[in-house]
Amino acid sequence: MKLRSSFVAAALLVLAPALALAQTAQTGTLSGVARDGSGGILPGVEVTVVSQERGTVRTTVTDAKGRYVFPGLSLGLYKVTAAMSGMETLNVSDNLVEAERTTSVPLALRIAGVTETVQVTGETPIVDITNTSVTTRVSKDEYDKIPIGRNYQTMLARAPGVVGTGNVNSSGALTSSNLFLMDGIDTTDPTTGTFGTNLNFEAIQEVSVSTSSVSAEYGRGVGAVVNVITRSGTNRFEGSAKYIIVNDDWNAQNNTKSETTGDSLARVKFDKVNPVYSFTLGGPILKDRAWFFGAYEQSKNTSPQRQTVGVIPEDFQQTTTSNFWNVRLTAQVANNHSVWVKYFESPTDGFVIDYWGAAAERTALTAQDQSADNWAAQWTGILSSNWTMEAMFGSYGSLITVGTFEDGRHSNGAPHFSFADSKYYNGATFDGFVERPRKQFNLASTWFTSIGGHSHSLKAGLDFQDVESGAEFKYPNQQLFLDASFDQRTGLFVPQNRRDYEAGPSVSTGRTYAFYVRDKFELGERLFVEAGLRLEKQTGTSDVDATTVDTTALSPRLSAGYDLAGDGKTLIVASYGRFYSGIIQGFSDAFANIPQQANYKNYAWDGQAFVFQNEVRVGASSFKPNTNLDPSYVDDLTLGFQRQFGRNMGAGVRFVARNWGNLIDDTRRFNADGTIQRDVVNYGPAERQYRGIQFTFDRRFSGGWSTQASYTWSKTEGNHFAGTFSALGDYLDAQCRTTVDTTIGAAGVISCAEVQDGPTVNGRPAYDRPHNLKLSAAYQRRLGPVSLTLGALSDAISKATYTKNRTLNVLRPGTLTNAGPTAVYLYEPLGSDRIDGIAWFLDTSLEVTWQFVSRAQAGLRAELFNITNEQEKIAVNNSVWCNTTATAACATAVERYGTATARGSFQAPRSVRFSAIVRF
Repeated sequence: MKLRSSFVAAALLVLAPALALAQTAQTGTLSGVARDGSGGILPGVEVTVVSQERGTVRTTVTDAKGRYVFPGLSLGLYKVTAAMSGMETLNVSDNLVEAERTTSVPLALRIAGVTETVQVTGETPIVDITNTSVTTRVSKDEYDKIPIGRNYQTMLARAPGVVGTGNVNSSGALTSSNLFLMDGIDTTDPTTGTFGTNLNFEAIQEVSVSTSSVSAEYGRGVGAVVNVITRSGTNRFEGSAKYIIVNDDWNAQNNTKSETTGDSLARVKFDKVNPVYSFTLGGPILKDRAWFFGAYEQSKNTSPQRQTVGVIPEDFQQTTTSNFWNVRLTAQVANNHSVWVKYFESPTDGFVIDYWGAAAERTALTAQDQSADNWAAQWTGILSSNWTMEAMFGSYGSLITVGTFEDGRHSNGAPHFSFADSKYYNGATFDGFVERPRKQFNLASTWFTSIGGHSHSLKAGLDFQDVESGAEFKYPNQQLFLDASFDQRTGLFVPQNRRDYEAGPSVSTGRTYAFYVRDKFELGERLFVEAGLRLEKQTGTSDVDATTVDTTALSPRLSAGYDLAGDGKTLIVASYGRFYSGIIQGFSDAFANIPQQANYKNYAWDGQAFVFQNEVRVGASSFKPNTNLDPSYVDDLTLGFQRQFGRNMGAGVRFVARNWGNLIDDTRRFNADGTIQRDVVNYGPAERQYRGIQFTFDRRFSGGWSTQASYTWSKTEGNHFAGTFSALGDYLDAQCRTTVDTTIGAAGVISCAEVQDGPTVNGRPAYDRPHNLKLSAAYQRRLGPVSLTLGALSDAISKATYTKNRTLNVLRPGTLTNAGPTAVYLYEPLGSDRIDGIAWFLDTSLEVTWQFVSRAQAGLRAELFNITNEQEKIAVNNSVWCNTTATAACATAVERYGTATARGSFQAPRSVRFSAIVRF
């Protein structure tokens, strides 16, 4: 069957979905229409595409309407050749094919004359009528030239609508609502919903961040969908070696002071060179058929000496070692069939952490190692001119192990808590592990056909994911001693109680099944529509196989693009979609029947020995959540305008409106006997919304320079900004009290309903930032064998909000007795105050390289972060308030409100990084 539309084929093959969570593309599409000099269509033109990097070749013939399409192309540059008897042969080179994009290459053939072949330079797809998602891309050609942190997490900050780095807030969503995918494998932490792994920075080919209007091939994510695509080998052997160093002694000093005491926040600089050694190598295994790429990086980072907080402070130091490596093999097994397989590991060992927060000696510190690994394999096949398939299988796992930093002197290393000074001795906080594996399988097929005279690209996919959340945290020797006192010098202690804990792993499980269909079709010559539907079912069980999650969701998506000028470069786009948020495994873990460090037998010291007193059990509870919950969702509406200028530059504006619904929370109330009744529900009064206008400008690297810029105006409002459980709906039948500020309510007593669900809980969260300007740019100039590359990156953003508040005690019904729980009273609507000014920074870089043999280069690179040394206040440490200054406590609270007292509450001072580089 002939293909009916280049636009339909444009979206043809997207790499196998990354499980039920999302789908990421490793392929793109190249299509166009062949015409003669008068603009008439040319059927029967032979069109050939050749990968300029791998030499693979595919050929087709234009259909009756002059259209051709090449779906399922590996990413990279392609040369398109068009040949027809009686016409000049046309060559169009340097056509960039990107993930989930259609590169349109129109072919204008002339009647054969003196010239037999015409050479033309292709274009980069800045705007794409077949893909209306709000997506920001940063490729290796661009991030290699700008000063940026050496991890994919820092690249997320370049997307409009994104606040922060790493675990970001995207278009009003929470930090636990993003999806992190690597080569089609979901690496999101299943328990927390945050990013779950690091990756060798040199292995990255491209990072794309979609923040709104994604198609039905993606599911369960309501924040940013982050696609990290790793590098593949080509027909040319190429590689690099880098030696990268940092030293705190080279950085600027903190010049800030505590806003309450006036004390300097200057740090003690640490004069230590921390190195990174990085190597890459890629090339052909069999030219034009099979390729490899590998990367290895080792980094050592020694931090300044710190001290424990005991009577005799003890020095300790942390040296972490990271050995990140990955390898990827790619093969073209037949003209229309390709496969790849990849594996990576990212271990970092050597963390030393005071999890107690009050470790009095080195033996009370915790040692921690962490690692992650991922392997995946994918097959892509073009089965006929109108049928394609793709399949993927992969696994991902993360492991954290914790134990003692230094062996204690007593009780086989069990920790001791001293009531005399409220500090811990002799033993670490944890001895155990956290392990969170996942497995996934994906299958999808695309079929091209004509229905009612309109060309359609119909795609259906099936996704499956299996995840676990496992943990075992026990005290060393499974004991905790509570002492009247502990003498750090002698190790002698006065015993009071001993707790003997139960130990054992707690493992919750979850599964997600999803099926989606989507149709991309054109209505007339200028209107393109995509309609999709996604069905997802998620189940979860606790560590004793009790059902905790059982949801089914149907998610519709609709988007359209209208080509104003008829050239595919001036577009009006619009979209609507409902996106469901997956329930993270941390939800099931909250109802574990094998709690960690919770169940114990209590023994009291009688002067001679420990005598059994009682047993404490918080596990094996009959409580479990309502399994009839509906997953939370966001309704996402966008309207925008896009324009491409020339072959590699574009600009646009987009309005984004998002409303959340079915937010999950737990509600608590008192029973008649004074016990607490807890219910997990879709809490109706919970709400959140986002409105934003995003302006973007993008010039891909060409002619020696590139620029990416955006400005976002936005507003996030609501009353529910917790990952799962918030204070909304809690103790609405009770009274709350404070004895500090008696202006609240009646002599300090007020209805908890007014505290927990009153009007002041509505407002703007700390991550609401109305104004955000982002800019990155690079310029490269060759002077003979020498190349100079200048890079710059800058952000200017509104500062965080904060609110006058005070903690109140929840009272037992009908009494003035504290029931135990607390509530936070807001004097004014949430986020009423905002730190003054705009937080901004400018990072710069300069790289000088010398080409000494063929394409081999050697050079040096210097990067300066926060070159202007801005150290603005960006957070507050004191937000407690009183309506009166009649008491000393209230007077102090009012005086200190809105002040910053910690070094981390100000922007980090200027820092530098140097690199020696060899490339070939």
